[in-house]
Amino acid sequence: MKNTFFLLLFSTFIISCSQKTLTTMTIGNNINDSLTKKLKLSYEKDAIIGFSVSVVNEKGLIYDKGFGHTDIEQNKAYTSSTTQNIASISKTLIGISLLKAQELGKLNINDPINKYLPFKIINPNHPETPILIKHLAYHTSSIIDLDEVYAKSYVLTKNKHAENEGVYDYFNKSETNISLLSFIQNSLTQNGKWYRNDSFSNTKPGEKREYSNIAAALCALVIESATGQDYRSFTKDYILKPLKMNSSGWTSRDIDSTKRSRLFANKEKMIAEYSLITYADGGFLTSSRDLGLYLSELINGYAGNGKLLNKESYKKLFEKQQSLNNEKTEDYGIFIEYRDGFLNIKNDMIGHNGSDPGVFTAMYFNPKTKIGKIVLVNTDTDFTDDVWPEIEQIWKTLSEYEETMNK
Repeated sequence: MKNTFFLLLFSTFIISCSQKTLTTMTIGNNINDSLTKKLKLSYEKDAIIGFSVSVVNEKGLIYDKGFGHTDIEQNKAYTSSTTQNIASISKTLIGISLLKAQELGKLNINDPINKYLPFKIINPNHPETPILIKHLAYHTSSIIDLDEVYAKSYVLTKNKHAENEGVYDYFNKSETNISLLSFIQNSLTQNGKWYRNDSFSNTKPGEKREYSNIAAALCALVIESATGQDYRSFTKDYILKPLKMNSSGWTSRDIDSTKRSRLFANKEKMIAEYSLITYADGGFLTSSRDLGLYLSELINGYAGNGKLLNKESYKKLFEKQQSLNNEKTEDYGIFIEYRDGFLNIKNDMIGHNGSDPGVFTAMYFNPKTKIGKIVLVNTDTDFTDDVWPEIEQIWKTLSEYEETMNK
């Protein structure tokens, strides 16, 4: 009788657990279906050509989906596996790589950059104060992005274009493409052909935060010089492979080019294909699905459980520094931003966003809910007034989804 009772009790327990699992799955599916419907409504505002989103937690992807198209003929769907460059979110990989290089004993972030470079870079206004690696990482290097210098980084893939391809006036012909090393040498060394004293601010290195793309690219070059390994190869070995980010890379050779999206000015005009000489600051190619794997790792790293870096390195990555901006104190880490709101949505967030010709991206996680959100957009924000409201609606929808999932 006892055995019979135990079997009956055990059977009831199994049925109860099965019903609970099915109920949880049903609720989850309903929430995801609702999110898909709302994102479709956002897409139907008809300003963005194509975009994808991902939502993750510390365990991995919760939701990922694409909307719209990757081509002007609207034959190819934009999916969560579609790849495009992600602009300044790329800089967060420099932060991971920098601390990995330090773990490997190749450098120390407190070292002067000139310890590793094959040429000297100094602020002519403060030649006695060395620029340290950490100054590059915190955007306090005193290096300034002059438009006429930094724009030389944008290089066309080809010089002949179709009528429906637009070319920015600062895009450079394909034959002007040079190495990152040559670009930095020409821009920041006193004998460089583009060198100008006003590429450096009047403040001492380490004194004031001023966001600099060139300084970020320089940091990647320091990593390359210190490790003796090409920066692209270094990120592949220490970030992409461990996270199984198999659809990501720095050039078309690294990815499935058939899944790469074209970039758009508007529905009638594509933007001519281009690349960045300073690729490390904004040229990473990935999908929202692959980037979701990376964001999930950052969430774990913030909690001290990441696998790319040890606990001490992750603590350093997220260690808060402070800067005064427009009389408001802002926190930041190593190529990481802290925000209390984004796109008109109040929320504690850690991450980065980015924009480039034909590109808008955002990648942030909430340290309290441990939920992260990603948006990749293939449409320029400057040509059509309706793009920004659509992006804001997408972010609002994802934020509402985060709140529901947290409950």
